[in-house]
Amino acid sequence: MKEVNTFFPVGATYAPLAKATEVDIAQWPADIERMAKLGLTVFRAFICWDRIEKVPGQRDYSSLDLVFDLAQKNGLKVIGNVGGTFTNLQAIYPPRHLVYDRHCALLKPTPDASEELRFNRFKLCYDDPVYQREAAEFIREVVARYKDHPALLAWSGWNEPRLSPCYCKNTVALYREWLAKKYGDLDTLAKAWSTEFPVYFRGWDDVNPQPEASFEAGGYIPFLDWKQFTYENRTDKFNLVADWIRSADPDTPVISHMCSTNDSDIFGKEDILGSSSYTIHGQGKNPHNFTPYEFTYRYNIPLIAKGFRKHRQDPYGFWIVETEAGPVSWVHNLVPRSYSPRQMNARDMMFVAHGARAILRWLYRSRISDAQAGEFNLVGWDGRITERAAEFGEFSKFLNDNSARMLHHIPDNLDILILDSNDCWSLFEAEGFGARYSRGMTYLYNALMHSGYNARVCNNRQVMEGILDESKVLFIPFRPHVDRDMAEVLRKFVEKGGTLIAEAPFAIKDTKGIHYEVTPGTMTDLFGAQVYDLERLEESVCGPLPAFDFKAIMEVKGGTVEAAFADGKPAIVTNIFGLGKTVLYGSQVSIAYKLEKPQNDDSVPVIDFETGEIFRQELIKRVGLAPVWKLEAANRKNIQIFVRRLPDGKKLIFVLNMDEVSSDLTVEFPALENIKPLGTSCDTEKIEIHGNKVHCQLNEWGWCVLNAEKKS
Repeated sequence: MKEVNTFFPVGATYAPLAKATEVDIAQWPADIERMAKLGLTVFRAFICWDRIEKVPGQRDYSSLDLVFDLAQKNGLKVIGNVGGTFTNLQAIYPPRHLVYDRHCALLKPTPDASEELRFNRFKLCYDDPVYQREAAEFIREVVARYKDHPALLAWSGWNEPRLSPCYCKNTVALYREWLAKKYGDLDTLAKAWSTEFPVYFRGWDDVNPQPEASFEAGGYIPFLDWKQFTYENRTDKFNLVADWIRSADPDTPVISHMCSTNDSDIFGKEDILGSSSYTIHGQGKNPHNFTPYEFTYRYNIPLIAKGFRKHRQDPYGFWIVETEAGPVSWVHNLVPRSYSPRQMNARDMMFVAHGARAILRWLYRSRISDAQAGEFNLVGWDGRITERAAEFGEFSKFLNDNSARMLHHIPDNLDILILDSNDCWSLFEAEGFGARYSRGMTYLYNALMHSGYNARVCNNRQVMEGILDESKVLFIPFRPHVDRDMAEVLRKFVEKGGTLIAEAPFAIKDTKGIHYEVTPGTMTDLFGAQVYDLERLEESVCGPLPAFDFKAIMEVKGGTVEAAFADGKPAIVTNIFGLGKTVLYGSQVSIAYKLEKPQNDDSVPVIDFETGEIFRQELIKRVGLAPVWKLEAANRKNIQIFVRRLPDGKKLIFVLNMDEVSSDLTVEFPALENIKPLGTSCDTEKIEIHGNKVHCQLNEWGWCVLNAEKKS
């Protein structure tokens, strides 16, 4: 595999594009020359079958040849998006001759959708064997053509893969094969699917997908099986595309490109994990911008860690393949909105602090037709350099001047983990509560940051693969569905000395939706308590802590009651088990650490930062580890701090003022010494270091990076 960590890839998507009309080809030489002069190092180009082969058998690569050659001439690298886009195996729009001449099956998004071509815009089913054969041939040809080009950096295997359920004969046949492999025979399948009502089949042709689950729509398990199949099928198609690429070019890395960081674990076999990360879409037509606090956490960048895998050359690194580059006016049902150059650079430095090894924005120049024309542009409509482009270039120069550090830092430790619950998302859909409790994990992450800790988010796969062997504390803020095998892993973690902290409702059902009755399922001895009922919480506190929605009715069985609800019933129960300990909160307490009213508000009450101190002190008490830093600042809520480890064991520290006002702050790092500044976001910012204390004067959206060593 070729080495890609020789410089820091910073740039934007340019041309050719996957849809609409990009800037005229005559302007490409000047644009790419300006791009290089800015200090950018890479751009992304789409490779689109429908544009290259408009007539069957006649392929025109002239525009791609030009863009690769221009990149080489100007010392830039190219990421070639040769794989799928959204729901297709290759690009976003398949060539029409695949329908006219090859009779490829159209995507059927609903069981009653037409199988005939009735619209100018169409999608193909990626399970169609003819489509797969034709796409494989095209992709292999493209990859073979450019694999040895000096400008090539990486291949993108799929741009923002969407979940694409299809009800055509090809996909339904695959689904039946999947069920046969899982259940073995029809009788076993029927028994598993009969939780809601008796089910029986006379043959496999009688078995069909169940697209939803609710009180009357059908049982959970048929729905969950269909959802799991569609997830796995999407993964299989990425792996198929990646295999096609590698068969022609085994030496160039294949990156993924998720819709958001929440999708970071949907594939796994990519060489480099990549993702989009936006907030501009989430604001819709709200006339107000996100506050700095919401702007920061709504990127959900901690979720990227769910996709980390040890088999990769860079297990803790990822690429940001898309994020905002410039203003929007009304596309995507939005209202006019833009972020300042400093705000975008601070956001990008936050990505780097989490382990981003590449930053690409969307777009360098805007489209000139259809959706997004005149929007998202880094440079001016005519190609001139804007202030945001110039500052992005300076940011790129800083990253590349310090690439040896910026490309190789990793988490300092995995002492504190937070288990994400979104791998149970299909169950959340079936149960009907959806995303109601999902912010609890984000608020807990923020509370730990405010308390002086860098926590890491993990998921079920990582827990089952042994990540707890490297951890000391595991928080589970919301996890009603826990299987027996996971419960056993949690038990062993505590037995060996770990601390397990869970919030009700916890482990009341398995991941098929089957209730345990005695809960937490198979873990009452572990927690020293049994939850036998779940009521609505009326008083909004769990012992001394703000809480939300639930009141678990517990019988203590060997544990210790540390706090009670207003009626005297147990609210917080702790237990010593083996060498470790557990904490069970009788309500949702992390989600109650809500410091601001978000734009898309829920019914969780807002508390101020001072009131949140009781929860922060609770976290420090339960974690049992000394805070990594102690911060003094007027705007502590908006200060982000990351302590990372370099290959030589030294530390790299990021301090970010994610706020629209300047900040005068002091940070103490009790376990560090020899702290030295590496750089700041601008020359007017000041850093003074006295022993292990760092005093910073950071402008709005300002940041500084420091080197340090662990005290001997």
